[in-house]
Amino acid sequence: MTRRDPIVAEVRKHREAFAREHGNSVDAMVAALRREEASGTVLTVSFPSKKIGKALRRVAGKNRRPNQRVAPSAR
Repeated sequence: MTRRDPIVAEVRKHREAFAREHGNSVDAMVAALRREEASGTVLTVSFPSKKIGKALRRVAGKNRRPNQRVAPSAR
């Protein structure tokens, strides 16, 4: 049983309205989004990257061992 999330419902409503405005054509929707982006009226938010601790760097970095080959099984 899933709960109805009002935020998800609202996003879906706006998505469906946007698609309907452009005749459910992906090409038309992409063109509209590109025009809107090129107009410079769309604001974007950018945050600086987060610092990660030494433990996380060790896992993601050079101390991580590569997968080892599996020897063929004897038949």
